[in-house]
Amino acid sequence: MKRNREKILSPIHRIEMEINNGRTMQLAQQMYDGTIAFTTYNTESGLVDREGSISPGDMVMLMNYYHHQLKNGLPIF
Repeated sequence: MKRNREKILSPIHRIEMEINNGRTMQLAQQMYDGTIAFTTYNTESGLVDREGSISPGDMVMLMNYYHHQLKNGLPIF
């Protein structure tokens, strides 16, 4: 099946996860193959600790690196 790669406006796709020390990380992408914004904030107060963005290509590279390291029993960092 061929996927429609036309870039159209769509709802923001979000993933949120609790990380350490009472923090939450949110990843958000506004369009297919668009830049991924990340925000880390205090879960209770909502105060933002860090914001940034990563390209889809760099996110794929990080995931490939992570899987390679796990598969081969190598340290992640």
